[in-house]
Amino acid sequence: MVSYFDSHSRGERFVSRGETVRALATQIREKKLTTIYAPPGYGKKTVVEKAVNSVFPGSSSASLITLDLFNITSTAELCALYVKALKKRIEDYNRDALFPIPVDLEHLSLRTTINLPDMVAGFSGANYVVYFKEFQNILNLDGWEQLLKMMEKEMPRHVNVAYIITGEQVNAMKYIFETKKFFFESNCNIHLAPLDKKESVTYLRNGFLRNGKDMEEETGERLYLAARGYPMFINRLAAICDNIAPGYINKRILGSAIDIWLNEHEPLYRYTTSSLTANQVNFLRAVCDGVERFSSSEVLKQYRLNSSANVFRLKEALQNKEIVTFDADDKAGLIDPMFELWLKKRYFAK
Repeated sequence: MVSYFDSHSRGERFVSRGETVRALATQIREKKLTTIYAPPGYGKKTVVEKAVNSVFPGSSSASLITLDLFNITSTAELCALYVKALKKRIEDYNRDALFPIPVDLEHLSLRTTINLPDMVAGFSGANYVVYFKEFQNILNLDGWEQLLKMMEKEMPRHVNVAYIITGEQVNAMKYIFETKKFFFESNCNIHLAPLDKKESVTYLRNGFLRNGKDMEEETGERLYLAARGYPMFINRLAAICDNIAPGYINKRILGSAIDIWLNEHEPLYRYTTSSLTANQVNFLRAVCDGVERFSSSEVLKQYRLNSSANVFRLKEALQNKEIVTFDADDKAGLIDPMFELWLKKRYFAK
């Protein structure tokens, strides 16, 4: 049985995120550079598409140039990605142009490639939004720092293009834009907050009603909290509830749905924990317990974290593994809410 909640795109019709969409739309209109980083399934693509469509209604697909870096392993492949995205636009324009775009796509320097979107937009009079996905993978390229320095120098000069840079590895994106401070003077970071609880519960109850089922409001709130306002997990838990419930979705059905999810993903969660040191596991236990002052003598002793210097190393290691992230106040949180739930319900439950 296919549930109404199985389609993320359908499910995200309820995601207004109006302020976020409006803020990004303003950046697009002003041809600015914007970064958005959030875990997979958090709604980045939906926000981008809504913002672009609000600025260029009816022509958003023609205006959006997507550069997905998920499998890019060299600067040559990055250049090829630019060319692939822009080649047809260049050929279509040059076919009837009195003054064709003077570029040889077979022999582009890296600098020319980076400037290519603005060049094409300037000649053709088009409105382009260059949308980078998985931008953190640029760190995997040889000479990534020199590449970012070149991009940082060239892209803010572009007057015909808006840039949206997104990534799913939150800590890697923070490293680029907050630790290394690339694009510091030109970047506007838009924070993608969790979905609104009230709106999410309304969406859930209306979705179940489509199939002649009902969900208690309290159960909807419990589902929202388990998913921590995370769109993908809200939809997946709701879909499981939909598939196992004959008619009424209460906390017992939700509990069964959570167990089904945890059972399905337990091999991955076990693999994740097996790759950690004992100290890293102890740190995760402290995070799950809501600890904030990890270097206090009491916490160091209770969770066997050894020393403040060791805490620093543990933080760095777990950030590099994209398991834990820290907010502006240095408060820790697990990135994956369902992994956190598995840790609390099963791994640390003794």
